[in-house]
Amino acid sequence: MLDFKVNRIITTDNVKHGIVTNSIQVVENFKLVYGFNKTVSLLKTIEDKKQNCYLICRLGDYVGFLNYQTDFGFSLKLTDFENDFDSALDEYLDLQKKDWKEEDIIKYLKIAKEIENESQPSKMIISNPQ
Repeated sequence: MLDFKVNRIITTDNVKHGIVTNSIQVVENFKLVYGFNKTVSLLKTIEDKKQNCYLICRLGDYVGFLNYQTDFGFSLKLTDFENDFDSALDEYLDLQKKDWKEEDIIKYLKIAKEIENESQPSKMIISNPQ
C-alpha cells in the first residue's frame, strides 16, 4: 500500500483530488513510486530549466499532475477516479472546457484507464507539515 501525504482532499462530481502545496511533500510522494535517485534527478531537471512547467504521470492508483512555478516551487494534484472510467470521461470534458491541450487530456485518460486495468493499492493521508 502506497500512502501519499496531501495537504487537503477535495471531492468534486464524485472524483477525489488530493492537493499537495509543499515542495518537500511533493518530493516525498514521488520517492514512494520512483525512488530517491530518479525523483531527485527528475525534479532537479525541471527546476534547473527555470521556467514554469507541468508533468502528467501515474502515482500509485492516482493520476498525478505535477506543477512547477518558478516563484512558488512544486505542487501536486492526485486524482482518484476510484476505477470508474466514466468519471474520467467526465473529467475529460471538464479539461476541454479549461483549454487543456488535447494530447495532455489523452495522456490523463490513458493513465486513468491503466489504473482501472491494473490497480496499485494507494491511499491519501492528510498531512500539513510546517
